[in-house]
Amino acid sequence: MLEIVHEPLRLLTLTQERELARLAHDRARSPALRRRRAQLAAQDDDFAEVVSVLDGASDLEFGEQIMLARAFLALETDADTAKAQHRANLALDIAELPIQRAAALADRAKAERRLSQPKAARASLEAALDTDPHSKDACKRLAALDLEQGRAAALVDWSKALTESGVGHARLHAARVLGEAACGDLDMARTVEGLSALSSSRVLPPPPGWNDLAAFNNALAVELLSHRNLRYERYGSASNYTWRIDALARPETPLVRLLLEHLAGHIQANVGQLDHLGHRWLADKPDQALLRAWSVITEGDGFEGWHVHQFGWLSGVYYVQIPDEIVLGIDQGGCLAFGLPEEFTGIETADAYGTTQVRPEPGMMLTFPSHVFHRTYPHFGPGKRICIAFDVKPF
Repeated sequence: MLEIVHEPLRLLTLTQERELARLAHDRARSPALRRRRAQLAAQDDDFAEVVSVLDGASDLEFGEQIMLARAFLALETDADTAKAQHRANLALDIAELPIQRAAALADRAKAERRLSQPKAARASLEAALDTDPHSKDACKRLAALDLEQGRAAALVDWSKALTESGVGHARLHAARVLGEAACGDLDMARTVEGLSALSSSRVLPPPPGWNDLAAFNNALAVELLSHRNLRYERYGSASNYTWRIDALARPETPLVRLLLEHLAGHIQANVGQLDHLGHRWLADKPDQALLRAWSVITEGDGFEGWHVHQFGWLSGVYYVQIPDEIVLGIDQGGCLAFGLPEEFTGIETADAYGTTQVRPEPGMMLTFPSHVFHRTYPHFGPGKRICIAFDVKPF
């Protein structure tokens, strides 16, 4: 049976942690404090601070070189991308483990692609997967490069070979889906994806101690809208024009914690009903996993672009508050859709594959494999669309 572990309570906000780390690092310039200060700055999307803290130090360890490379990539200028490439090479020079070498190669490839060096990027990505076949970033980036260069058949071949060797993660299954679709085998793409058989959707009963689901959701919405970690946007996520809350569980959020316990029980029950299906994705089911949750709050123009959940095995969402114009609507505004991203497969193939649309309502829990591409649409109305998204993340 799948055992679900919850994230620990966060006693400090990210802002408070950053200030404490800054004060500590200013007092004692130790590598450990330097690394922690940079890590927290990266979490807060303050990439200029990451560069300020790390660039120029002569004793950076592997993780710091990678952190610096990724900060330069996030700054998204040609000059900074060249610096990212240099830092990835320095990380590669001191890498000791296959997983480290693969990470450095995958980040170098990202820089190489941006610098219009596709042959070098391919060589780096293939070397990364040879070094660590489980590298999610290398898998994602090689799949994108293959599709861009019209090599869908090659993508299908190597993704199948990795799967048959026992590798299994969201990026690999998603790559195979894209490859099969781009080759024109939409039925095989749907089989690999497995959405219709492996997803689940239903309105949950209220958590223990509550008799009225609407009353619980209303109180939970108040708790979320006053959350101390509420922030606008997040670099590198699929969110556009949205408010987000990471690190949901805090001492002053008892309803969040109650809901997460409630969700965990229903997730375990849902997963237990899937074992007989024999889908390849089920072979990747972890014995123990972390329930990683965050909240997304969208107003009229907010939406999520096409994405998968790279680090999850199973993903899902619980809808806390949904404006009536979405619940009662007849168009796609505010809905969730599963399908294929046109940027990878082309519009014609994405249209032929089709989309599965889900109209949310308060109290609904939806679960699906983390490798399934999905997006949401803006609702252009006055109300707030509030949900809690989650991943069942293998340890």
